[in-house]
Amino acid sequence: YSDSQQAISIEDNGCGIDLSLQKKIFDPFFTTKASGTGLGLALSQRIINAHQGDIRVASLPGYGATFTLILPINPQGNQTV
Repeated sequence: YSDSQQAISIEDNGCGIDLSLQKKIFDPFFTTKASGTGLGLALSQRIINAHQGDIRVASLPGYGATFTLILPINPQGNQTV
């Protein structure tokens, strides 16, 4: 990311996310849980993208996962006074 962006990382030490699943986790209705809807990450990605940002995941099975949200400090179309 650049100086015009802010990054926020959220990390856990859980079981991690398999590489084959990392490509699917932002797809609407994709879930590995019996009671999940598969909309949480898809909706999060849509909201972040609407603000001209990005969300990324880095994970190794057995070592947890890190989600990084990258947002512009001053999105195009917003003015400061």
